[in-house]
Amino acid sequence: MFADASYWQSLNPTAQILHIARTLSVKLPSLVFAGPTAAAIHGFEHQWAIHHGGLYAADTEHGLKNRSRGELHRVYMSNIPIAHVDGVLVTSATRTVVDCGLMLPFRNALPIVNSALAASATTREEVQLLCDRMQRDCASVTRLLLNANPLCENGGESMMYATIVEAGIAEPVVQHTFVNPNDTTEWYRVDFAWFLPGGRVVVAEYDGMTKYVDPAMTHRKSIEAVVTAQSHRERSLLTWAVNAIVRITYDDVVRRYPMINKLIAEGIPLRS
Repeated sequence: MFADASYWQSLNPTAQILHIARTLSVKLPSLVFAGPTAAAIHGFEHQWAIHHGGLYAADTEHGLKNRSRGELHRVYMSNIPIAHVDGVLVTSATRTVVDCGLMLPFRNALPIVNSALAASATTREEVQLLCDRMQRDCASVTRLLLNANPLCENGGESMMYATIVEAGIAEPVVQHTFVNPNDTTEWYRVDFAWFLPGGRVVVAEYDGMTKYVDPAMTHRKSIEAVVTAQSHRERSLLTWAVNAIVRITYDDVVRRYPMINKLIAEGIPLRS
């Protein structure tokens, strides 16, 4: 397989994986993609890092040598539940969620679970039922289902929520709406909110860079206009009901402790 070098380098890891998968599906029409590769084809939110290991395909033949070669790895399953997505064969949404839950760390798997649930591609009951039928320890998947929150709007927020869970920080309210008490037509929805004893309210906002540079997110506003609108939003929230606003970057989440320290510094407690 070949691609123009400059074009290839312009693609993010997920787009590269999708290009390879679609090309392989033409060369090998019976190939059924699974795990992280299937999650990308289904369009579930995820971090690019899950593709560092290469591509994954389902395989009904178990225990054969050299079934995984190079960057194409095989995921054994006695029966392959197949879905068709844009002309490509993949494991069903439910099976994809289960496999990702078994293969990936909690923080990388939760965005996929949240996204699949939010899109109604599967349900908690369907995922748990499939786990119950498999002769495997599905404790990691059960933990994901217990902590899943499809209200998270993107993979970054889901990874932040997963980090909150792992750190044992008190559970926030996700996507809470604050309304101007003097004008109910004016309101803002925040990513995470904690309503603490004594009436203190702390908000945490996930600061993905796309909100500044992606035309779809900025409605084609300039960066200056976006920042000005953000400042007005924060002043309003602090006037209405919020005591503190914590801005969390993707790097804060990836490194964990910068995010944890910011929240603890604002008085967010650990779970009892």
